[in-house]
Amino acid sequence: MMLQLVVLSLFAFAASSPQRELPGLVVGDKIGFTATYSSSTTRFGLNIEDAAGNYIFRLAFRQPTDRTRNPPTPVLILNTWEGSWGKQFDAPFPDLADGDEMNVLIEAQEDKFVGYLNGAVMEGVEMVYRYPLASAASLRLWGGAGDNGGNPIYWSTFTLPVRQHNPDPAEEEPMTDNVEGSA
Repeated sequence: MMLQLVVLSLFAFAASSPQRELPGLVVGDKIGFTATYSSSTTRFGLNIEDAAGNYIFRLAFRQPTDRTRNPPTPVLILNTWEGSWGKQFDAPFPDLADGDEMNVLIEAQEDKFVGYLNGAVMEGVEMVYRYPLASAASLRLWGGAGDNGGNPIYWSTFTLPVRQHNPDPAEEEPMTDNVEGSA
């Protein structure tokens, strides 16, 4: 039964737009994904969404096969959406080869989002906040289907912020070797 659940979960992860809830964001949080790159997709990316589904940040990887761009050049697009698109920023498409594992992280800095690819800052991938960080309710990965029978993006992991736990009462007590009731 457990194996069935794992297989079904993996299938659902690969066959849809994977999404995970967020507890809001704070300065210093990093969120993103790890995936296997495929040049035969048209576009893919991530959205940081609020509870209403608006995009408080969107990073779109647009491939040369994406016919919605004229001319169709590979580019990264940064934007927001709240009933209509905000002002768009373009950045150079990173150097990726088929089958490369890519780890994309978006860091919430003091006043802007900054993007990283495999630990290095992505040129031009920074955008000043347009919405409060605390309004972040989910991270959604989208796109990545293979074009004309090509290989799709293989999403493998999410990177989500981890909140500090509330201390266990025993952690707050002074450390001592004395056992209560002993001399």
